Amino acid sequence: MDRRHAMAVFAAGAIAGFMPWRGAQAAPAPLKGYLRTNWSRDPYSYGSYSYFAKGSRRSHREALQRPVAERLFFAGEAVFPKFNSTVHAAHESGLFTAKEVAKRRYRKVAIIGAGMSGLTAAHALTKTGHEVTVFEARDRIGGRIWTDARLGPALDLGASWIHGTRRNPVAKLARAAGQKTIATDDSYVIRGRDGRPIADRDAPDWLASVEMQSEAGADPGQIDLSAYENEPGYGGKEVIFPDGYSDVFRSLSDNYTVKLSQKLNSVHYDDNGVSLSVGDAEVRFEAVVVTVPLGVLKRGEIQFEPALPASKTDAISRLGMGVLDKLYLMYEAPFWDRDVTWLVTPENGLARGQMNLFMNLEPYVGAPLLCAFNGGSPAKELAGWTDNRIVQAAQETLAAAFG
Repeated sequence: MDRRHAMAVFAAGAIAGFMPWRGAQAAPAPLKGYLRTNWSRDPYSYGSYSYFAKGSRRSHREALQRPVAERLFFAGEAVFPKFNSTVHAAHESGLFTAKEVAKRRYRKVAIIGAGMSGLTAAHALTKTGHEVTVFEARDRIGGRIWTDARLGPALDLGASWIHGTRRNPVAKLARAAGQKTIATDDSYVIRGRDGRPIADRDAPDWLASVEMQSEAGADPGQIDLSAYENEPGYGGKEVIFPDGYSDVFRSLSDNYTVKLSQKLNSVHYDDNGVSLSVGDAEVRFEAVVVTVPLGVLKRGEIQFEPALPASKTDAISRLGMGVLDKLYLMYEAPFWDRDVTWLVTPENGLARGQMNLFMNLEPYVGAPLLCAFNGGSPAKELAGWTDNRIVQAAQETLAAAFG
C-alpha cells in the first residue's frame, strides 16, 4: 500500500485524549486505552489535508501561492504546487514564501500559524535579518504535527511519515534534530470475519477505494486524478518517528517571537502595510504570511479587507480539504498478525471504508498498539459517533477477524 499521500494531520481539539477503556471488551485481549482524532470537527483545520478535487488543477495551488498587493502572502501544504498534501510541501512552501517576502525588503513581518510552513518561514526570515512575530491560535506550536505520549509510546496524532528520505529537506531537518527514524513496509494481510486469510484475488474490489480514502482523505469520485499525473516525489524509504515527529521543530528554533492562543480574525492590507485583528488586539506589520489550513480558508472565518482577488477565492473554492482520522488502540497483549504492517478487515458489517484498515505499530514502537485509519466520507460519518460507539465498532471488527 503506497502511503505517499497518507499525511494524517491533527490539531488541538481534534482528540478525545488518553481514555482508559471501561466499556465492553470484544477483542481477544483487554483494551487498556485509546486515542481518537476527529478532523472534520476541528476548529483550527476543518479537515486533515488538501487534495485535488474535481475541477481543480495545479494552477489553483499556484494562484494561492502568489502574493496580494505585495503585502499579503500565503504558505502551506495546500499552497505549494508540488509534493501535494505533505509535510515537505509545507516546509518547501515556507522556504519559498520567505524568499518572496525577503525580496520586498520588509523588516517587520507577521506569520499566522506555528505549523511547519509558518515556523519554516519564520526561521528563514529571521536568518535574513527580519523581525518576525508568529501568531498561533492553538496553545502549542506544531500545527498539524503533534506527538502525544499519554498511551505510553510517542504517537503522532498528526503527520506520521517522511515520504521518501532521499534529498528530502524534512529528512535533513530530522537528522539535524538528531531524530530516530524507522522505515515502514507495505506488508499486509486480509482477514475475513471468521479469521480466514483472504487472497488478493478474492478481496472485494471496493478495497481500492478504501486505500484512496486513507491516502487522499477523499472518495475516488471526489478526486481529479489527472491533477496527480507526473506528480514529483522523493526517492528513498518511507519512514516514521518511533520517538515522535514533533522534535523536528528543534531544527527551526530561532530568535523569533511566538504568541500562542492568538486567533486571527481579520487582515486589512494596503500600500502602507497590514493591520491584523488577532485575539482582542490590533497589530500592524509591513507584511503578513498566512499559513492557516485550507479548511479554515474555505470556511471564510478570516476577513480580508479588501476582499481577496477572484483567482484566490476560486482556488480556495475548487481545491478540496480531505479527512483522515486515526483511532489508536492500546492492548495488554497482541492478538493479531505480528509480522505484517497492515491489517485489512473487509467483513465487519459496517459501511464500506469504516474500520477496514489497521496499522500494526508493535514492530515500530515496541508496544501492543493498533491504529485504525478511516478516511473520506466514511470518516465524516464516524465523526458523529460517540467514543464508546466508535471504539466498540473497532473492537468488534478485530474480534471477528482475529478472535
